[in-house]
Formats: sequence, C-alpha cells, structure tokens
Amino acid sequence: MKTGKNILGTTILAILAISLMSPLAVGTASARNVEKSEILPYGPNGSSKWTWIKTDTINIIFPTGGKKPTFLWWYSEDPNNIYVLKYKGLIEFITFATPYYQHVYEATELRLRAELKDKYFEPDQNKLQQQIRLQIQQRLMQLASLYGLHSPYLPFRACEWNLSGPVEVPSDNPQYLSFNFTLVGVPFPNLKFAENNVIIRCRFYYAETTEDVGGFYTYSVGAGELKMDLIVRNWTWNLDLIQPLLNTFSDNGINIPAKKTGLALWMNLASISLEKIDLAEQDIDIKNSALETQSMTQNMYVEGAQVSLTQNKTMSDLENPLRNQANLRERYKLRFADADTTLAGFFKYVPKALVYDDNNTTVVDVKASYISAGNHMRLFLAYPYFGNKTLEHDPSLGLETLPTLITPGILLILIATISTITIAILTYKWKRKTINIIGPG
Repeated sequence: MKTGKNILGTTILAILAISLMSPLAVGTASARNVEKSEILPYGPNGSSKWTWIKTDTINIIFPTGGKKPTFLWWYSEDPNNIYVLKYKGLIEFITFATPYYQHVYEATELRLRAELKDKYFEPDQNKLQQQIRLQIQQRLMQLASLYGLHSPYLPFRACEWNLSGPVEVPSDNPQYLSFNFTLVGVPFPNLKFAENNVIIRCRFYYAETTEDVGGFYTYSVGAGELKMDLIVRNWTWNLDLIQPLLNTFSDNGINIPAKKTGLALWMNLASISLEKIDLAEQDIDIKNSALETQSMTQNMYVEGAQVSLTQNKTMSDLENPLRNQANLRERYKLRFADADTTLAGFFKYVPKALVYDDNNTTVVDVKASYISAGNHMRLFLAYPYFGNKTLEHDPSLGLETLPTLITPGILLILIATISTITIAILTYKWKRKTINIIGPG
C-alpha cells in the first residue's frame, strides 16, 4: 500500500476528530475546577440592576431589586452567544387526558366545566334524579363564583421577588456560592397563597460535585454549573376547591378519578448577543417579552435530535412531550444550537422531584413538554398533584467546556496544517506519484 494512501486516510480521520473539538461545538470534557469568582454589583453594561458572577470560564448575571428570576450566561471568550433562561411562571393544569402540560388543559373554569360535563356528567345524567341533575348543572355553570377558583397561571413577571445573597459558603466538598429568589408579593388576590411559598434556591459550584437528593438518588454537578432548586409549598388547587361538587358526583354513582391535576413550571430558553444586554434589562423593567422577540436561537438539541425554533407555533400547535427520560445520574439535557453547530450552553433537569412534609417524602416523575415560539423555546416541566405538601425539583444551567490543553488558536493551526497536507497528498495522488513525506531513512 502506498504511503500517500495511508496518510490520506489518517489525515481525514484527524480532521474529523479535530472538527468535533471546535470551540463552539459541544465538548465531552469539562473543567474539573473553576477559578474563584468575582461577585460584582453590576452587569457587563455597568448597570446596577444586575448581579454578575464572573469567572475565567463562565459569566452569569441575574437581576436585583425584586425583579423576576432571569439568568443570562456565556463563555468568557464567546460573549456573542449569551444564553437566556427566563422563569415565566407556574400553571395549574388538569391531567385527565395527559400527564404532560399542554395549554388546552389549563385548569380554567371553562376547561374544568367541559371536562366534567362532557366526560362524566352527560354520559350518566339520565341515571340521576331530576333534582340532583339540575343541581349539578347549576353548579357546573357557576364554578368560579361558587367555589372561588383562581387563575391557573401565576405570572412571575407581575410579582415581587426578594434576592438574598450571593454569599460564599465554605465547604470541604466543595466551596460554592449560594443565593435565593423568594416570591414575596403577588398582586392577584386569589393567588396570594403563593407568597413566600415559591423559592428558587441557587448554588454555583467551583468544583465538580455529587448532589445527594434526600438519600433517594444522586447526580453529578459540573464545575461552573448553576444548580437551582424550585421549591413550591402549600399550593391551592382548583380541583380541591370544587371537591364538594366532586363529592356530589361520587355520591350519585358518577366516579371521577381523584387528583387528576398537576403544576407546570414555564420557562423560556433563548439567546442574544452582548450588544443586546440593554434590551434584556428593559425586558426585566417593563415586564414584557421583548428579550424573546430579539432572540437568535435557531435550534436546540432535544432527545438527540435538532429541533428548529425559527417558527412561532404557539398559536397553532400543542406542546410536544419529551418521551425519553435520562438516567438520573446524567439528568436530561437540552443544548443550544445554531444552523449547523451545537453551542456551549445547556439546560438540565432531573426527571424526578421530591414531595415531602414533616411525616414522609416521596419521589415523583417530572414530565416535560416544549414548543417552538419563534427563535426561542417554551419549556414546561410538569409535576403531579402534591396537595398541601412541598415540591422540590432540580434544574440547572451551564456550559460545555473544552479540555484545557486545547485552545481555539491551537485548533485553527492544526486544522490549517492538516488541510494543507491533505491538498498536497491529493495533488500528488492525482499525478500518480508515490509520496514519502518522512524523507530518506
């Protein structure tokens, strides 16, 4: 076999291997440690409306002053790709049809009435005495006024939040930053029960660590990853508020499955460039979605496949369930992408959550769904009914990083060198000459 052919094959393999290690591609190795951070009381635009966690690898900013929980993060050497996670709110929905959140099943008066009437009341109403039948019909038509139903949607942007921290927490294994967003003010009277009962507890780790969740399961958290715990306590459920009506159904032989309701955490995933950082600040101040309208996220990798986000399908399609669940130790990861490259940013979540009170703790499944919303993704993490207990769940955000010995400059030099060798080999091969690039021995 000719030497040129051997080198050609080796060269092609080398190019493929190196191309997979592009600085904007997802790397398989991540740093074991992150340098101690600076905690700055301003953002990269100098505004005091941000808190900035700044390290050699990752930058994270989030709003101060009682604003909605929003996180922007980017690789220190790539500020043109700033990833955005915005916590939009909590939505109560019913699960008679599916355990995944889809907007048509939000627990509104109209949806509850339709579900109870169409599926359970009308098929069996002829079995009821006329007085009972008329009584149920009347109650179905006045669900909200009779039972004090609340809006199924708690919009975080309309609420007041308290930010505590960040502070350094000394620990042998390992040291980390800690801070919390606590919902302290709700402007809607029928949702006041959420005040001081919704918390986003955050930990930013300097070194890779293992999280132990109540002794039920563990998973790894990388250095420079922002670990978050969503905590929801004492939620008031619309399905519980109409329990007297459900008892009437049951007393008259119409059985309705118990607790067919859930709570979804709505988040938006987007990306902007550094020059749009002022827009992100305006988005927080005026409480709208201006940031999403300027998002440049074209794709995300979901369940191993690239999903286009360029179209806004929120008015025409239902949310898509995520069918596959990741191994608990690995968690479920969604990756940002542009037209043809996987980018560094990711969002993860554990497909399980804890539900607990003073007496016991149980593990429940988390069901996710998503929809393209026009250059950004709406993601919904759905939790089953947990009564008046406490729900705790573990999402996180971060960056895939390159091995420390390989820099973008080195990669460009290697790719250019190998490309030059390949062109020379192909030229000589075409002239049917045998090449000895090693030289005389």
